[in-house]
Amino acid sequence: MLLKKTIGIVIIVLNIGGLGFLLYMLGMMLKEKYFIKEQQPLSTEPSTPAVTKHETETMNDTITPDEDDLLKDMDLSDLDDLDLDDFK
Repeated sequence: MLLKKTIGIVIIVLNIGGLGFLLYMLGMMLKEKYFIKEQQPLSTEPSTPAVTKHETETMNDTITPDEDDLLKDMDLSDLDDLDLDDFK
C-alpha cells in the first residue's frame, strides 16, 4: 500500500514537472518572438551593403540515379555461393 502511494506521488510530481517545463518553454518562445530587441551595431560608421551571392540551382535528378537503375547495375552472382549458416 505504501509502495503504491509512493509510486503515485512520484508520477504526479513528474507530471507537474513536465507541465512546468512545457510552460517554461512556451514562455521562452513567446519572449523571443515578441520581446527581442534588435541589437544596434557598435560602430557608428555607415555600413556598406553586403554582397549577396546567388546560389546555383541543382537538379535533384542528376545527383543520384533512380533506384531502378541501381538495382539493374548490381551483380548478384556473388551471392550464389554465400553460406547462410555462417550467420547463425
